[in-house]
Formats: sequence, C-alpha cells, structure tokens
Amino acid sequence: MNNIDFNVLTQTMSAMKVDRNLAIKKWAAKIHWVDGVRNQVGIREFTPFEMDQPKPMGGMNKAPNPVEYLIAAGGGCFAITFQVLASQQGIKLENVDVTIEADLNAAVFLGIEEGDGGIINPVITLTVETSASKIQVMEIANIALQKSPVLASLKTKVNLLIK
Repeated sequence: MNNIDFNVLTQTMSAMKVDRNLAIKKWAAKIHWVDGVRNQVGIREFTPFEMDQPKPMGGMNKAPNPVEYLIAAGGGCFAITFQVLASQQGIKLENVDVTIEADLNAAVFLGIEEGDGGIINPVITLTVETSASKIQVMEIANIALQKSPVLASLKTKVNLLIK
C-alpha cells in the first residue's frame, strides 16, 4: 500500500515482539568542523552534507542551519509516521505535503537573554489528497503527532494545521 513494504515491516514488528532488544536502535551522526560555523555531517553511508548559519549569525550561509535540519527532521518524521499509519489502515494516498515552521529566540542562543533556547511555537501544516474522509485524516494525523519519534524527542507541543 502506497509503496510501503509491509512484508519487511511486518517481519520487523514480529521480530521485535519476540526479542524486545531489537526495538532499540542506536543512530549516529558524525560532525566534522570545516571552518567558521560550517560543519560537515556524515550519516551511515550517505553523501555527507553541510550545516552553516546565516550571515547575521556568524556563518557564510552556505548550507541550512541545525535548527532548519531539526524542524525538517520533525516534519519528515511526522510525514512518514502519517504515511505508514494511513497505509496500515488501507488508505490510498494520492499526495502528502507537510510544511513545518517554528520560531527560535536567537537572543537566548547568543546569551543576550535567558529563556528557552529551543524551538518555540512549532506548527505543522498537512495537505493530503486522498479518498479518506477529513475525520480519518485528522485522527491519523493526531496519532502521528504522538507516535513520531522525532517530534516526541522535541518535548514541545506541536500545533497541527490540516488543509
């Protein structure tokens, strides 16, 4: 369903039920300083990518910053969770678009003021083309908000908009 390999997914789930140690997976990234505030990131066997900062934050604006990657990871994880949950229910998806926006108080990052240094006011907008009802989409999307590992890791309330 929706090009998700449920045979492999079912095998993985069955194996985890037998051996709970299989449920815990260590993930890793290696960050190598290039110069200024620009870093190269290596993950598994994938082509390395860079992180930088915009010029007003001391960077050269040669790549997205870590916060942009963080919110992209949150939005991407939400999208994948939504897609898997919908597919498990036999819902055909024609198109799924997710936009995520969040604020960050740079004054906290720069030490100018005290406060929460993490992202604030995150909002996910989900646009879905499917034969499923709006109620089904909302139910699945709200479950995806709770089950998304990246969003759960953020430990902050994420607001959801559905178009």
